[in-house]
Amino acid sequence: MEPCGTLSLPAPLTIRAAAIAARGSKAALPPTYRQQAVAAVEARRPRWASAGAAATCTMVGLAMHGGIRFQGRRRLSPLCRAGRRGAKAAAASKYYEVVPREGCAFGASVRGFSVKDVLDDAAAMEQIRSDMYKYRLLIFHGQTDLMPDDHIKLSEHLGSLEHILHRPHPKSPDPRLLRVANDDREGFMSVGTSGWHVDGVMLQAPFAAQTMHHLHAIPGGDTMFLGMNEFLESMDEDLRALCERLWFVSGVGEDLQQGEGQMSLLPLVYKHPFSGEKTMCFHLGQTYCLGFVEEQPLNALLDAFANVMTRGDKLMNDARSSLKRVLAGPDDNCPSQFRFLPALPVQDCLQKAIDGMDPETRSQSILRVEWDRGDLALIDNMGLAHLPAPGTQSLPLISGLRVFHRTTMVNPEAVVRNLRGAPSVLLGGTRREGPVSDEAVNDPDAMRDILRALMAAAPINEDELGGDQRGGDLQIPKDVPAREEALRALEEAQQPLDMLKEVDAELQAATSQGNETLTKTLKRLMMEYHPDRNQNREKEIIPIFKYLRRLRKEQGRPASVMAQTKGRVVDRLRKKAAKIAVGVGEEVAG
Repeated sequence: MEPCGTLSLPAPLTIRAAAIAARGSKAALPPTYRQQAVAAVEARRPRWASAGAAATCTMVGLAMHGGIRFQGRRRLSPLCRAGRRGAKAAAASKYYEVVPREGCAFGASVRGFSVKDVLDDAAAMEQIRSDMYKYRLLIFHGQTDLMPDDHIKLSEHLGSLEHILHRPHPKSPDPRLLRVANDDREGFMSVGTSGWHVDGVMLQAPFAAQTMHHLHAIPGGDTMFLGMNEFLESMDEDLRALCERLWFVSGVGEDLQQGEGQMSLLPLVYKHPFSGEKTMCFHLGQTYCLGFVEEQPLNALLDAFANVMTRGDKLMNDARSSLKRVLAGPDDNCPSQFRFLPALPVQDCLQKAIDGMDPETRSQSILRVEWDRGDLALIDNMGLAHLPAPGTQSLPLISGLRVFHRTTMVNPEAVVRNLRGAPSVLLGGTRREGPVSDEAVNDPDAMRDILRALMAAAPINEDELGGDQRGGDLQIPKDVPAREEALRALEEAQQPLDMLKEVDAELQAATSQGNETLTKTLKRLMMEYHPDRNQNREKEIIPIFKYLRRLRKEQGRPASVMAQTKGRVVDRLRKKAAKIAVGVGEEVAG
């Protein structure tokens, strides 16, 4: 369900006119207009609301549309919040009964129904698809009899499986099923653990829908979901306005600077193609975002001044020309000025906004789902972001085996446009390994220009976003978790994970015996897995050694006397150089 105050009405109403309309007065508005307004509110009213609550929600919803200005964070009105906390009645359809999630703006469950039995029923499939977009997260429990072929057939009713981002695992029964597990012999590990995200940010549009069928579940192997509309509405006015001007830039390829691969420009905020609600598209994983581009609408005088100031900057002018060409939109209303923002400060700001939600907003916006064997989740990927809980990476010898199959579907009808109507852009070039999407526009020059401008992006003012002042560095950041970095390196080198699992098991046992035992274990393992002692096994040994070295460093090993002395000397030299520089500057000025 969605907030009562999120409305789509023909035109603004005054609060008085809205109140009169809610009481049923025909004199307040022309009949046609009044009927449209009330119908729009009624369409948003929860099914479980009583007749009195319906009138209240209608009046409050129209009044909210009539010009009440929210200060700071946007909140639902107390009347609407009280109504939503009321008992939720199950919504019965011809095929099954849907039970909405208590206390959250989205999510619903279905029990006692077999999806497999209605795969050939077109009306039932349409009902399932409609309910998925209505609740954004629809979970069918107990689907233990659903076979891989059935899973594929269901997915094809929700969209097209034809895209380039499939990752077949040797154990996967179909290449279109992504097999995820906490054991690399059973499926891919650490999928999606790098941050809140929607799937498919490297395509023309994010995936319209995805499914998850849990074959084996473990305690703590939960998934958290974030309502994008609720998150956007919880922001303060300044941050929301900035987000509405931003484009999220992602890419996949061997060398994007040379035009190899493909690059996507997706609006950070857009209207959901099916629900019409404002939603967002981002990936807070630091290796999935190349940066952000901000549109800067300026008046004629400031626009001319900006052109003069950047007249000699070829890099900026080339990137600006490319963006004006690819982001023109149907009305050719693209602004002529852009700002290029590095990824990390904006991602940090979004993460802080999520972490800073008050408890009531957080309960409405974030849902943590505990999975059981046989659970089948249908997810509106454009309406929700998701993040696996830390317990999903627990080793099988500790928590048991966790396995699920995932499908991701594109939908040609799901066109993503920013709020001024410009569609998302997918730029493509050559690809040495793997295909480039058919819908990609072959424009390697634009890819190169935009990427170079992002790499040269200046740090963002800390007061503007509340994040750190960091440059536009596209390298893998240093704060990637040590184990994830080791897993990634071993996976890229196509090496088995058996050694890493043995190391994890020893560290797990040492941790339970205290810090001193852990320190001794780390020292011993670093000697055992040192590259000098393991000649001709560098691909497998070096990632594990780096993993152990980072753990040892993060443990807080005290610096040696020589290192401490060196640090003091360097500090003194820096202070002395600063004084000399100040003195020389004053002398020159005099």
